[in-house]
Amino acid sequence: MKVLITLFFNSELGGLHDNIRAVALEAKKRDHEVYVGCRGGLFFDQLSTDGINMIEIDDADVNQSVQNIVEAAGTDFDIIHANPGISREIAIQLHDEYDIPVVYHVHGGWVNAVETYVEKLDSIFAVSESVKQKVVERTGGNAHKVHVIPNYSDYVYEADVRKEKQHTRTISLITRLETDKTNIIEEAEKLAPYLNETDQTINFNVIGEGSLREKFITHLNHEIQNEKVKINDIGWISDKNELKTYMQNSDIIIGPGRVAIDAFTLRIPVIVVGSGNYHGLIDEKNWQHFAGANFGGYGSRQSEEGNIVGDLDSLLTDEEVYKRTVDIGSRVVDLFFNKEKTLEKMFGIYEIVSRG
Repeated sequence: MKVLITLFFNSELGGLHDNIRAVALEAKKRDHEVYVGCRGGLFFDQLSTDGINMIEIDDADVNQSVQNIVEAAGTDFDIIHANPGISREIAIQLHDEYDIPVVYHVHGGWVNAVETYVEKLDSIFAVSESVKQKVVERTGGNAHKVHVIPNYSDYVYEADVRKEKQHTRTISLITRLETDKTNIIEEAEKLAPYLNETDQTINFNVIGEGSLREKFITHLNHEIQNEKVKINDIGWISDKNELKTYMQNSDIIIGPGRVAIDAFTLRIPVIVVGSGNYHGLIDEKNWQHFAGANFGGYGSRQSEEGNIVGDLDSLLTDEEVYKRTVDIGSRVVDLFFNKEKTLEKMFGIYEIVSRG
């Protein structure tokens, strides 16, 4: 198949980019001819280095973007995998002018007025059950078109990599540091009084990039004066193997969505904090909710119990809580966020849609 992926984004790197990159690389691995249309920059260069055919689009001009795509790759695409924003408009225009099938991928609560063009879409991918429900509600039906294509991890658990707990405990906060992640940043800031009082030696890694990074790091360094706690400003890690190493060397991860899926795959406990609400630790009562909302994505409710300070303290001091969180989270990820099953479903839909 000849596949076009159209992508719009604000931040240069993040979970959305990881998702698109994984799809593009998998399409290439399956011997499909894959093109990605997005604006120039770090992500564009990264995919170019990966050997993906890249087409630069203009975020402000749909017509020019369509022209760029046609001039670079023609019009004989078998399918377009569209994402929200202007990239969706580009895909729809290509569909209208050249009758190319379109699948549309909804990654969160922003459905991008899908009800106004649902009839032009062959299929819709929703990242979670909660997102699927929103799409169905907004479109007045069309449940038959909406398929849950969850995030998944590229990692494999390696039991011998994890060492016995050292005297120094490592906590890693992993997220984009932008305004849409303000809730995650504010929750992390609540840890300052606890970290000031702890007797444990702690490395606190901040792994992320964004416009709020400098302000956040400055705040942590100002508020946390305990010499036993070291704040490490790591920045964004684009190399998945390097990120895996940081995760494997962590005792606890704080983050949402794909971060949680990666961590649980590696059997590391996660304090789940979404962009909208705090969720905390997975357990026997809430696991279905965590799975249905993509670990802190759209559809998540604020936890009725627990808080980030109490949950961190539990993981640091209670081995039973630590083990339970790892065991349940890992099992849920294996059942509902399985890479092989997800890819077979997605590329199977690609094939059927392209035939139509």
